[in-house]
Amino acid sequence: MRDAEPYRNSVALLAIHSAVSYSDALRTGLGDERLASDNHDQAADSLRRLLQAKRVELGSGLNHLQYLLGRKSGVAYGDERLSNNELRKLILGAERFSAWANDMGKLLAVEGWTDDRE
Repeated sequence: MRDAEPYRNSVALLAIHSAVSYSDALRTGLGDERLASDNHDQAADSLRRLLQAKRVELGSGLNHLQYLLGRKSGVAYGDERLSNNELRKLILGAERFSAWANDMGKLLAVEGWTDDRE
């Protein structure tokens, strides 16, 4: 990742936004009509409520989303340059959340949900 040094924050922000997109897709598929494009901070809470209403065991997926959302502003607007270690951690969190979201979409038979891992 040495060659990516000047782009670490951009890569991390893309990872975070991919998790937000998965969250939005899952929330939409579960009937949430209140997606606000500028308020991602409430995405995890909204998704938690939707899944609890379906009586689904949540597992650790939402923890990954909350971590990513908590880092979003600092990554996007902060003057801190991410280390390789922090970048890997954010990418891993996004990968784990997307796998979890795919599992939830499949488990709940969300209309149109396809799992690109298959």
